[in-house]
Amino acid sequence: MEDAERFRLLGKYQTPRFRVGQRVSCKVRGEMVITGTTDEPIPWPLGLHGRGRHTLIVYKDLAKAIRRESNQAVAYWWGVDPQTVTKWRKVLSVARGAQGTTRLFRDYTKEPWAVEALAKAQSKSGDPERRCKIAESRRGKPRPPHVLEAMRVARRGTHHTEEARRRMSETHRRRGTLVPGTVPWTAGEDELVRTLPAEEAARRTGRSLQAVYARRSRLQLPDGRRRK
Repeated sequence: MEDAERFRLLGKYQTPRFRVGQRVSCKVRGEMVITGTTDEPIPWPLGLHGRGRHTLIVYKDLAKAIRRESNQAVAYWWGVDPQTVTKWRKVLSVARGAQGTTRLFRDYTKEPWAVEALAKAQSKSGDPERRCKIAESRRGKPRPPHVLEAMRVARRGTHHTEEARRRMSETHRRRGTLVPGTVPWTAGEDELVRTLPAEEAARRTGRSLQAVYARRSRLQLPDGRRRK
């Protein structure tokens, strides 16, 4: 990527009108006195800070640029270190996905080295040996609550295919486990299913009528809906 494109600004910014000795409010350090100006692509007022150090006063168009432009662009046009811009962003609570940063990342993905790296990563992600190692490292470890919640929200309103449901059922039967959310039948409930009419058993157990009929079938009892 050419420097002209790397350091391109999305907006137009001008040096504010000022006079030496004027007091202004800096968004980072509070009230400061203007002591001079820089000699950078965009000249900017300086203020005295700390042990006789002259630093840029973050206000007006510079504050706007920090919130909108990429770190590299601000550092180049105002003649400061990129780490300084990062500190300013933290003080101003600027999100990482600023408009200029997003534009720069998007353009970087079109570079030959980025395209090559992405193709390499995609081919590696499907490597059976790598996937096996990842599965082994995660097996037996419970997922964090926030991950489970994100999965639940992402899958809300979707339905598993018949093939997926069959495979899940086979896995639960093989492991001897129940589908999450399943309430096991107790011995007392089974006794009610054996001795009471289906409607009464459903009322006593708090389960649906269809569940009672399914339980009767599992217990090898007469269905109750057909004549013998």
